[in-house]
Amino acid sequence: MYKRLSLKNIFNKTSSRNLIVFWVFFLSFQNSWTQTNVINNYSNDTIVVIITNENKELRGSLIHEDYNSLSIQIANESKKFNKNEIKSYRFITRNQIKSIKEFKNPNPIYTKYCYFPSAYITERGNINTNSHYFITSNSKIGIHENFEISVGNIFIYNVFSSLTYSKKINNSFTTGISLIGSINLLTNLNGINEFNSWGFLPRVTYGDSFQNTTIGMIGYHLPVLGEFYYGGYLASQKKIAERFTLAGEIVGITVDGLQLGLLNNIIINFARNFRENWSIGVTIINMEAINNALGIDEIVLPYLGFQKKF
Repeated sequence: MYKRLSLKNIFNKTSSRNLIVFWVFFLSFQNSWTQTNVINNYSNDTIVVIITNENKELRGSLIHEDYNSLSIQIANESKKFNKNEIKSYRFITRNQIKSIKEFKNPNPIYTKYCYFPSAYITERGNINTNSHYFITSNSKIGIHENFEISVGNIFIYNVFSSLTYSKKINNSFTTGISLIGSINLLTNLNGINEFNSWGFLPRVTYGDSFQNTTIGMIGYHLPVLGEFYYGGYLASQKKIAERFTLAGEIVGITVDGLQLGLLNNIIINFARNFRENWSIGVTIINMEAINNALGIDEIVLPYLGFQKKF
């Protein structure tokens, strides 16, 4: 981050470091300097984001900063702000502007993609809910920095729950694993437990809350079908605008070494406000047995999802 200094301030500094900084600036830009802190008339490498006392956000190129004030250029107009008249300010460099992290808020769905989750979990003390087609519902609760629980259902009577552990390995990788269980309330009333199920879901995520990619596995046992199903998934998402996120996933399910089917999803997520967001897209199902019975190559369905934070 660069800051413009006047000649008066420069010559008041006697250390060799400040003299070197002065000559670098002088030889690089070769602009006219004055003894009275005259504002330069060219664009700076640093952008200032100012929040006024009226909660208005202003952005401009940094021209000059001293202990009491900031001078910035906004739309070819120079403006000076006294620091005691603004609520806060921060600097953004050119490299940060080029970075995906230039966005103000993270993806509202950075903990999930379409159906499958990333290794990130709900923050402690928060509750996130989501629904598919307004038929399913699921509430995730952050109970600890590394733990999340969830409770949900399909068609009201099929109750799902999970316990998830998540751990950040380094700045780029996060790992997580979920233990999943479900209870079918209708069959349990008749003493039938074959529709109850359990499973696990380990995964690793590369990236952050603005852009990430996850590779995961799933193992699931449903006694009524008498088989253990397993498979893997690859999913990715990227924030493409302040309110829009593009996400997609591909899932393969296998039983007894035979490929059962593929599930492909691609969606656009729209953040309506801080607490509510919607997802629309396409789901493509390719299951040989179903497709052969229907006489089609694949099933294409519209995707609709709804998420809300509490």
